[in-house]
Amino acid sequence: MNYKLTLIAILALFVSSCAEIETKSQAFPKMYSETEKPLSIVVVPAINNSTAADAANLVNSTLTIPFADNGYYVLPISIVSEIFKKEGIIEGSQIQNVPAGVFKKSFGADSVLYITINKWDTNYVVVAANVTVGMSYVLVSTSSNEVLWSYDQQIVIDTSGGSSGFILLDIVQTAINTAMTDYIPIARQVNSTAVATMPFGNYHPNVGLDAEEKVVLKSAREKAIGQEN
Repeated sequence: MNYKLTLIAILALFVSSCAEIETKSQAFPKMYSETEKPLSIVVVPAINNSTAADAANLVNSTLTIPFADNGYYVLPISIVSEIFKKEGIIEGSQIQNVPAGVFKKSFGADSVLYITINKWDTNYVVVAANVTVGMSYVLVSTSSNEVLWSYDQQIVIDTSGGSSGFILLDIVQTAINTAMTDYIPIARQVNSTAVATMPFGNYHPNVGLDAEEKVVLKSAREKAIGQEN
């Protein structure tokens, strides 16, 4: 099935717009610090502000690869999730105000990743429809409790059935397209696009060589921190 993919905040659009673009080192200076640069990440349960009950589980299944490819060790998410469940923690808002240092003591990780699912929605307008996935990411040091990296990313997939000349057929095709949409590839796309703004970790061959890459949308960085607060 062919979808028309629209990225809300792709790099090409950033460059052509009047939005303020920052280099990685300008946006995330602590990620280049010898004392703060993280090696490992523990992912805590997501805050799910969408109406999709299964969104958090689907997001968890897509997180490890983009961060690992970027040079970071991500503690096994399935095991970490089970530990939280045994403690009665199934949603990120339950631990939102817990000091990050707690996760260093509990998991040995030197950073903790907080995720807020802002959009996981389907929208219909007669024969037009789209699926939207939007998430905010905030990476915090478990030593200093300071934000190391943050980003807000959203992607919209157009699931409209096209124009056949018969409105009823178009409505039916749009409904089928939307109902059959697989959210996993969309979540992967959101993760990958957001992580592309993150400085390379120590396990990446180009670590430290990306400081001057101008790829960070300032408003997206700031919005993610606002979501966390």
